[in-house]
Amino acid sequence: MKKELIYKIKRLLYWYSRENSLHLLPFIFFSLFLWFVFVRIAIKFIKEEKKDKKIIAFTSIYDNGNARAVYEFMKKNEKYDCYWIARNIKTFKDVKKQGGNVIYFYFPFVGMKYILNTNAIVTNDSYLTFLFHKKYIKIQLWHGEGGKGTGKSDIEGCDVRCLPSDYLEQRYIELWNAPPEKLYVTGYARMDFLYNYLRTPKEKLLKEIGIKNKRKIILYAPTFDIGLWPWGNPYKEFEKLCKFCRENNVILVLRLHPLAKINKRKLKKLIKNYENIYWLDMSKETDTMKLLAVADILITAWSSIDNEYFLTKRPIIYLETDKEYFVKKRGKMKIPLEHRAGEIVHDSEEFYKALKLVLKEGNRYEEKQEELLKIIHGNVDGKATERVAEVIEELLEK
Repeated sequence: MKKELIYKIKRLLYWYSRENSLHLLPFIFFSLFLWFVFVRIAIKFIKEEKKDKKIIAFTSIYDNGNARAVYEFMKKNEKYDCYWIARNIKTFKDVKKQGGNVIYFYFPFVGMKYILNTNAIVTNDSYLTFLFHKKYIKIQLWHGEGGKGTGKSDIEGCDVRCLPSDYLEQRYIELWNAPPEKLYVTGYARMDFLYNYLRTPKEKLLKEIGIKNKRKIILYAPTFDIGLWPWGNPYKEFEKLCKFCRENNVILVLRLHPLAKINKRKLKKLIKNYENIYWLDMSKETDTMKLLAVADILITAWSSIDNEYFLTKRPIIYLETDKEYFVKKRGKMKIPLEHRAGEIVHDSEEFYKALKLVLKEGNRYEEKQEELLKIIHGNVDGKATERVAEVIEELLEK
């Protein structure tokens, strides 16, 4: 238990350091301590307001994903007062710019009237914020369904867990003994973004992202355990990929996981030499679905975006270092290893053979992708957001 607590504290500090200045950390701790004390005192004296509207909080690391899709949908409904809890300054500014109600997580006093009267919170992750004041409904949407064994942790501490398919519902029950009454099969709201982007002119999306020309696009998005590259010297090997893409007149979009440990200065210096390389992490382009929509090829390791990319019917290259890694590290997999549909490579030599193959022949796994998409995500129809909203409305009416 002690080790687990230390791990969680380290993880939270790491996330904070990725998004905010460490110089502000003492102020942040003091602010949250004051908030905790204030709320404990306030709830004894402040009566709950009678409200015409139900108040719903939404949060994620960035203004993106399942929570954002539902937020954009529900804030249009006059029955609800929706606000966003921003966990970094970029998100705070982005939501503010879009005209939304937003509160900065590390200084919640400004949004007191919202926070003390919140009826439900909708989140993309396990960090269910700081609403200490009263009972409220906690809706867990999570950020994706990959091979990593995190299933148990993302149903703990919430009242409702929305899932993409009947298949995932059964896995949660069988593998983690999840209470069936807590599980709702709705589809993944962020898949609605991808569904609609694939029906949008590509030129429009490229302009929004900032990619200037119409060459083939490779999206390179390894998981955080791999970092920049899985074999050999990561910077030298990644530069080989940059050179390969330049020689083959291909655009390479690099999207590293927020937890990836890299030398940013070294990588920035390397990329500066290549006009065809775009480094678009979440801090630059928050919407992963938009990148999936424009990418002609996806290179990843073992993540949730590979099975979401199945919707595009385009080729995938999987980087594999140790196929038992996630089982050893995190326990049982949500999505088993056989649910991959693409070229699986084990070293740099196999990788370039596979890359040349898909550039020449395209996707050899389209049928399998269609089959697995149906299993993992059910019927992707662009209406998952509506189904999640219906669940929330149902809960709020009780």
